[in-house]
Amino acid sequence: MPAHHAFHPTAAAAATHSGGSPRGAYRYRGSARPDPAAARVGEIRDLLEQQRQMISLRSSRLRALFSELNERVAQAVCDGVKVTTIAQAAGVPVTTIRGIGLGRDGLYPSGLPAEEQLRSISRLADEVTAVEAARAAVERHRVQVLAAARKQRLLDDYQLASASGLKHDEIRKMTRGVNTGPEA
Repeated sequence: MPAHHAFHPTAAAAATHSGGSPRGAYRYRGSARPDPAAARVGEIRDLLEQQRQMISLRSSRLRALFSELNERVAQAVCDGVKVTTIAQAAGVPVTTIRGIGLGRDGLYPSGLPAEEQLRSISRLADEVTAVEAARAAVERHRVQVLAAARKQRLLDDYQLASASGLKHDEIRKMTRGVNTGPEA
């Protein structure tokens, strides 16, 4: 029998099997249940990325605040405000104030009253303290998340390092001895 006369079933003939599918078998159209461990890994990675961004933003804000505080302190020293008074307003040692004051050249007296300068220095020092506390809280939470992820063995140290922006050996040191609570 020549090859051009070979029997080829048509689509209509194939569809006549039970169920209407070409092969005649039942086709399951559902989807697989999501893996809870994979979902947890995704949550941990997202959380670590958010924490890395929050720490970065707070660090950037701290640099700007320290720069402004140093400028105000140097200007107050230039204007003749007592170093001990500036140190009390800023909440830093007198030697630090002297170093800041001597480190800035080319300043001219501003003519602002000492009380106004001290208020702005005190306000900036309070803001620095608040931002440092917020950054420290995020860092403490990050350590808890890292410790919980290591304890559950969802991610290895290298994956945690990639997600958190830290080095893998830093993660080991940070999480050593950390007690993860029932929430983590």
